[in-house]
Amino acid sequence: MKSTKIRTLRGQITAASGKASKQLILNDQLINRGLRVKEFYIWPEIVGNTITRTFNAILSYAELANSDVDMDAGDNTQFGWAFFSQAAAIPSTGPSVGEANPTFSGFFNQLIDPDHIVNRDLFISLRDSSTATVNYMVVCEMVELDDNEAIITIIKENSQSVE
Repeated sequence: MKSTKIRTLRGQITAASGKASKQLILNDQLINRGLRVKEFYIWPEIVGNTITRTFNAILSYAELANSDVDMDAGDNTQFGWAFFSQAAAIPSTGPSVGEANPTFSGFFNQLIDPDHIVNRDLFISLRDSSTATVNYMVVCEMVELDDNEAIITIIKENSQSVE
C-alpha cells in the first residue's frame, strides 16, 4: 500500500428532526485507489453564547440502514465518529454584586478507525443532532492498493469481517 497525496472533503449538512445523510464519495470503479481518513471535523455554522446544541456525526461506507441507527463501533460499515456539544451561558442569579456570568462551553471529539480504506462510497450522517446546519471537513490520504488489498477493502466495506 503506497500513500500518494492528501485530499480534503468539506461542505455543510443540515440536520432536520435530528437526522441527515449525505454521500461524499461515489464509486469511481477504480478499485486500486482508496482513501484513508486521517481527520474528521464538525462544527456549527455559527457559535454563540446563547445557543445550546449537540451534533453527532458518523462516517460510513454505506448509507445507514435506517434513521434510528446511532454511533455503533460494532457496525463494520461505520469507521469514523465525531461529536460536538455546546452549552449556552447560564445567567448569574447569585446575590453577590458584580458576580460574573459563566461563559458558554463547547466540546469536540473525533474517533477514526485506523484500519480502514474507503474504496468505493463514503457517507456522512448526523444522528440525534440539533436542527441546524453543520460544517464538516474530512482529511484523507490517497493510497494505491494492489489487487489483494483492493479485494480485502471491498469485503470490509460490505461489513464482512476479515482476519
